[in-house]
Formats: sequence, C-alpha cells, structure tokens
Amino acid sequence: MEEMTARIYVASSIFDKPLQDNYTFIREEVVLQVGAALTKERISNDVITDCEGENISIRNKQFCELTGLYWIWKNAREDYVGLVHYRRHFLLPENWLERMKENQVDVILPVPLYVAPSIAGNYMERHIASDWEYLMTYFRKELPEEYKEAERIFNGNLYSPCNMLIARKEVLDRLCEWMFPILFAVAKQGGKKENSYLNRYPGFISERLLTYFFESRNSEYRVVYANKNFLK
Repeated sequence: MEEMTARIYVASSIFDKPLQDNYTFIREEVVLQVGAALTKERISNDVITDCEGENISIRNKQFCELTGLYWIWKNAREDYVGLVHYRRHFLLPENWLERMKENQVDVILPVPLYVAPSIAGNYMERHIASDWEYLMTYFRKELPEEYKEAERIFNGNLYSPCNMLIARKEVLDRLCEWMFPILFAVAKQGGKKENSYLNRYPGFISERLLTYFFESRNSEYRVVYANKNFLK
C-alpha cells in the first residue's frame, strides 16, 4: 500500500516579529510565506510562497493567512494538509498521523473558544456589524437551505479560532470550495477598511464559517480537537 503523505504549512511573513520562545518544527511542518506577492523579500532562498501557481497572495492584507489556505487548496498535493501560524502550532502527539488514519479522522481543529453573548453577537461587538449582517443576507439569498442552521450555530457560543486545521486534502478542498465564494462576496460588499485590523474581517469571518461548516456537517466528517501553543 502506498504511504500516505502529509504536510502542515506554517503561514509566515517577512513582517512577522522575531520570536522570543524556542520552537522546533515537527517533521511534517514547513514554512509557507504568505503575502509573498506584496514584497520581493523572501524568508529564505528555498521558501514555498503563496504567490506561485493559482493564488490570491496579493489580497493578504485583507485575507491574512487565508491566502495560505487558498494556496494549499489550489496547489498542495499531499493526502493530509494543514495550516498553522508561525506563532501558533497544534500540540500533537508524535504519532498523530497514524492515529488520524487509524481512527478515520477527517479533520483536526483547535479546541473551541467560548464567546458571549453568541458567536454572531461577539463578532458584531468586536468588528463592523454590517459585514456580519451581509454575511447572513448572503446565506438567506444564496444558501437558503443552510440559513436556519447558520442562525442556530451562530447563536451558540463555541467556535474554533485562528483558521487552523489539519484535514484530509479532499475535505479541505470541500471546505474551500464552499467558503471562499462566500468570503469573496462579503469582501466585495464590505470593501477595504481604513483600520488595518478591521480590514482583516474576511479572516475573522472565516473562523466562524470554518466552525459552521464542520458543525453543520458533523454527520459527514469525523472531527477531533487539539490544543495549540502561542509563542511570544
């Protein structure tokens, strides 16, 4: 039997602050320079960049690590793929891949966060409410069969943060095929924001969409959760 391949892409940028904490990459992790289309500088001579192949690298200031996720969707060829961050990595056992295969796990997500008053309410308090309102309008008009379930889940309190996941490649593909058209529509409606933090709203919305996708399809996919670190 052919051995299954796996790679966890670590979204990194030349603008990342130097880390004080030490971290040793696990065997499957490799740096993916995101936003590479916005600069000629490279993290290293042989670094993988999100501006090769089919990509949205130029949109990194708004889509942040999602330009890496898009690149993985369109260009990665491993059987299992993941996205983490230069400061945030999953805390995995050494034999994580074997356990994932043996237990027929489809996706690993970060342990959910509890937010109040709800996923939707928390977003609208912290970000620009009209972008969330348009998201729900999109569900109602373009995905009417999912609207009530989206309302139910977004009225809950738990979501997996940071746009981190490890998944079978075909599962990640299905997520991206569903999610990116929504994000592109939201970004087209919401436009660019003057505030650089608020301008990253597609990335903040995608955390909620990623959670919704797997929660609403929990009969289709076997999901497990893993803790993550946060390097200083």
